[in-house]
Amino acid sequence: MRMTTSEQADGYLRLSEMIVEEELCINLRGRLEHCTRCRDVCPSDALRLSADAVDLDQQKCTGCNSCLPSCPAGALRSSGFVPERFVSALAGRQRVDLHCRASTGAGGGVVIPCHAVLDARLISAARAEGVEILALHGLDHCAECRYGDARDGLRQVAETLDEWLGEASPLLDLAPADGARKAVREYQDQPHLSRRAFLRFGGAQAVTQAVEWIVPGLRPEEADADVLPFYQSSVYPQRTVQYQAVLASRIGRVPWRDDAPLPWTPRSVNALCSGCLACGERCPTGALQAAESGQARELSFDPLLCTDCLLCERICPEGAMVPHSALALEELEAGRSRLIHLRQRPCGRCGTPFVPEQSGQENCRVCGNEQELDDEWLDMLSG
Repeated sequence: MRMTTSEQADGYLRLSEMIVEEELCINLRGRLEHCTRCRDVCPSDALRLSADAVDLDQQKCTGCNSCLPSCPAGALRSSGFVPERFVSALAGRQRVDLHCRASTGAGGGVVIPCHAVLDARLISAARAEGVEILALHGLDHCAECRYGDARDGLRQVAETLDEWLGEASPLLDLAPADGARKAVREYQDQPHLSRRAFLRFGGAQAVTQAVEWIVPGLRPEEADADVLPFYQSSVYPQRTVQYQAVLASRIGRVPWRDDAPLPWTPRSVNALCSGCLACGERCPTGALQAAESGQARELSFDPLLCTDCLLCERICPEGAMVPHSALALEELEAGRSRLIHLRQRPCGRCGTPFVPEQSGQENCRVCGNEQELDDEWLDMLSG
């Protein structure tokens, strides 16, 4: 469905643009398309995934932001919805009226792009700020809404909240009555533009549209003929996932159930670990971090940053990563811990630091293999 001029203007003014940082995507890091969560929840079929790229069709994207909570790597962000700012805006309120942009109710409250941006982490963080009732306005329009139907997702969120918080869960009022008087709606989760910024932004949009008119973009069949290469880098950036950080910073104030595990999955490694550090180098959230010097290799883990994306388990060549349930806050609040610390020594042939696999090993694995080949050739020649 193509957006009208007024809908495009609304998107520009609210700056609700989706930002794709594909260098964080776990598909690209693992070179295998094993995560499709964002594509699965997109109501407008605007996302196309592969092991090489994350393609967002801006013409199809409605800016509903429903893909935000689904991405375990934080590769998708919105310039118009910031989870921390949203939860902070709810602090101290026992009841909060939330309106989606399609809501036509008369009551005041806080406006969000779509109710699909809410997940159990965000609502649990709101509970830590004192929120007991979330009145969700606009759900009666979900069936025909161009931004998608958020109702099934909200039912799943309610089930997850019951697993995490039990009776302490905030009430999700899915059919609230509108207020008797018109009150001001707060766009506290949206950035505001000064007059100067508005004029600068409007000018930038005009220039962009003029350039597109003068230099037309490639047709789809032309674009597919020259695909950009896979993102390659010796250093993989790491960034805390916004939704995860919102909950992690309030973990001690959330009324968790006493009879259920906490919603984190700590990791450890078993004796099979070879110290290749692939998991720590490619972890997108910084939960796993690798460090290497001439003397040692080290791998550390912070459970609060882990989103359970499973990338570490899939790329480990030895199958050494071991997940387990978090049963106590103390385990999570202890912070980063060291998983492995392996001493290195320089290879006797090439000088490259390596971790000996057995006592007395002088050469790294590559040089050891070459030495074996040399010995075999010498034996053949001498025989």
